[in-house]
Amino acid sequence: MKPSRIMLALVAMLAPAALSAQSNEDLQKQIEQLKTQLKAIEEKAAAAQEVDARLVKVETKVAGDNIQWGGDLRTRFESSEWHFKPYQQFMGFAQSAGYPGPLPPGYAYPFVPLTQNSPAQDWTNSVQWSTRLRLKLGITINEHAKIMGRLTMYKVHGGADVPTFNGSPNTVQNSFNSAKVPGTDVLRVERASLVYDFPVGVLSIGRQNTSDGPPFEVKDGVERQATPQALAVNAMVDGIGFKFHLDKLGLPEGTLLGLCYGVGYESGFGGGGNVKASAAPVGFNFTNVNWTPQGPNASAATLQVASIGPLKDSTVLGAMYDMPLLFQIGDTVSSTNLYIGYNRMGNLTDIPFGSTNNFPVPAMPGMGGMPAIQYVTATNNLGDIDQWTATWKHKVGDSFTYFASYGHIKSLPNGKMSQYGAYWTMPAAFGGQTQQLAGFGGLLGDANKSQTASAYYVGMRWDATEKLGFGAEFNHGSPRWWTYSPATGEATEKLGTRGDVWEGYIHWQFAKNAAFRLGFLDYKYSHAFSGWHISPGPSMPGQSWEDAYDLNKNPMLQYGFPASVKSTYASIEVKF
Repeated sequence: MKPSRIMLALVAMLAPAALSAQSNEDLQKQIEQLKTQLKAIEEKAAAAQEVDARLVKVETKVAGDNIQWGGDLRTRFESSEWHFKPYQQFMGFAQSAGYPGPLPPGYAYPFVPLTQNSPAQDWTNSVQWSTRLRLKLGITINEHAKIMGRLTMYKVHGGADVPTFNGSPNTVQNSFNSAKVPGTDVLRVERASLVYDFPVGVLSIGRQNTSDGPPFEVKDGVERQATPQALAVNAMVDGIGFKFHLDKLGLPEGTLLGLCYGVGYESGFGGGGNVKASAAPVGFNFTNVNWTPQGPNASAATLQVASIGPLKDSTVLGAMYDMPLLFQIGDTVSSTNLYIGYNRMGNLTDIPFGSTNNFPVPAMPGMGGMPAIQYVTATNNLGDIDQWTATWKHKVGDSFTYFASYGHIKSLPNGKMSQYGAYWTMPAAFGGQTQQLAGFGGLLGDANKSQTASAYYVGMRWDATEKLGFGAEFNHGSPRWWTYSPATGEATEKLGTRGDVWEGYIHWQFAKNAAFRLGFLDYKYSHAFSGWHISPGPSMPGQSWEDAYDLNKNPMLQYGFPASVKSTYASIEVKF
């Protein structure tokens, strides 16, 4: 029995070892299987990552193909001379009691105007450099829809963040000119619109292509850049437009009839501000300005705050007709374009919301104190203005192009004036109310009666060779002429001039997509307030507006306006 017991004991002792060996072998097999599965997963993950990378590259390429970029860069040198004829600088009012000079017989008013003789002056800026970068983009959405845009940076070298106010409205920076007037190095949106092509026409919604319109393309040597004519609108306008194709009705190919609607001033909360019930500084009250041995105590003038609103939105409703023609006379092929436009600018305000950097004006001791950067906003709706324009452009052969534009406006005032100005609190004998004695006035200088004005603009360009072109332009505006062109890209509004402007230029393309331009501008102003749709009325009873603000007749002005400007410029322009 002992050997059997010994064998059983040995078996009992060796059984766990055998089981352990078997367990280790199974575990090793499982580990190997896990390694194989993990390797397979890693290979699948790598394959998936490679596919994702390929898809990203494809999607990126497709997206890149859908966005078309282009643009231009201009560096410009300019030397300018400004001449001011003598004028009376309006300074405010003072009490008539104690006035040291003689007053007209029977003078009963409690106030007298304060003016200061401003002699003839010449101002020169012999060296000014500027850089303008414009990025154009087109994004294809589908076969019918695309997004069109243009981003612009435009600044004077070393210039201020906002333009220095020079009496011209295009130096009041606002959303209508922010990308066109030299200011800061910020890249601003000049155009951004969704364009959808329907069988009957084209719809455009957003910030419209309303700057640099025809016939500006003649001087620039490019294709048409905007819808409205330059003599009508040259501003950044937000709105909606639709152009109907009329060639399907038997008219020449490319004939269009367009309708548009835009907003000029948003009066509601979130737009220009909560102007339904608000107040703003609008000038000075001179009631307490008395006389001292040294002169008027100008420091006694107080800030005048006036109630603003309720205001209405300013809008523009327009129509345009474009007809191209192509014909041949002898061996010469000619192409022409006829543009006709109409705009109703409704509920115009005195000024949009914006900012300006004030320039120095003559001041009496204690009179100044205005901030360097000033914010302005609308104070009243003044009425409507109707505008008609027509342009004829004719290209003869491949080398000669001429054009002629005509504009006519008519104001429809509502009796209101801008609230910006000088105030006086009347004594009880005169009603006891605070009254505005002087200010920026109403539409075209008359808040009550309709006024008209007109302008014309002609020019030509001769391309002597494919690389070298010569051009000349001339425009004239009547004494009350106004056009909405704050985005001209110049320090002064050429087409808004009340007077005459000559321009001559040479354009030389010295390399592919690179050109040199040399030009000269000669402005001769006949009347004050060029570029403004508002102005004060005559200061003297029985005086006509045309006589009151004739720059040759020593007018009384709130700001000095130049009688002439001469500007020589040279620029390098590259396209990409």
